[in-house]
Amino acid sequence: MHSGILEESRVDVVINVYGKPWQTLCTLKSLLKYSGNKIDKIFLIKENQQPYGENIDWIQEHIGNLIIFKPDKYTFWHHRVNYYFKKYRYMVRYQYGIENSDKQFIYITHNDVLYTGDIVGDMLREIGDNVGIGEIGQCWNCPAQRKNVCSGETFYEWNPSYADVLKLGLPYRRTRKELIDKRNPKPLPECRLNEWACLINRNVVMKECHPNGSSPIFGQARVDVGDLWFRSLHLKGYKFAYYNRNYNHHHWSSLSGHRTELDKELYDEAEENARGYFLENFA
Repeated sequence: MHSGILEESRVDVVINVYGKPWQTLCTLKSLLKYSGNKIDKIFLIKENQQPYGENIDWIQEHIGNLIIFKPDKYTFWHHRVNYYFKKYRYMVRYQYGIENSDKQFIYITHNDVLYTGDIVGDMLREIGDNVGIGEIGQCWNCPAQRKNVCSGETFYEWNPSYADVLKLGLPYRRTRKELIDKRNPKPLPECRLNEWACLINRNVVMKECHPNGSSPIFGQARVDVGDLWFRSLHLKGYKFAYYNRNYNHHHWSSLSGHRTELDKELYDEAEENARGYFLENFA
């Protein structure tokens, strides 16, 4: 019965856009193709500045249910945040949509994802009592996966001591000894609900996170976006479900999205690939 209610639910989508208009358009078109009957509003957070003088305003000619918001300032990385003024909270990735939605569930996506199935419907059916569902962990960066003791799928099966973590061999990439909490060593620095394709329970988030609660807001980052939020809610006893189907991340580029943004040649190539995909599939 609970599952049936969720299957009939509609969600709001939040997408943060820093460049990549063609990839953004293909992301939204493919998401709507498979999950459009589950989606109400799309909050498009248009960053205050765009790479390479890019214009993304024309996207709204192709997508009808957009709510566009431009923060007062572009700041790539948010660790510490002035929680008590909307102006500053809304500079943090995704926060405007999270706060201004009226839905129980929010779907968050990167703007370089090709959707291949009804991911929103699946996640609504599978989230259950979890606070979020999606791919857990940037495990390829983590020594725990290198030692084959943990993965996103088995996140809850390995509960290490501080000594166990040190035995993994630190530092390893972004996992350093000074980032490990002696009392609560896990979640490790790379543990998070990856924000490129995830569903979160907004009711819990609004209750537990600033300015109403004590947890960091979703878009804050220490090692990466969402890690502080994930750690805080985990330590409060909330659970997360693993899901990794029905999408291809940074589909139109051979490298990760951020690395593509930093290289004009790669950026242009990915945009041209997405433009071709749009003309072939959605025009």
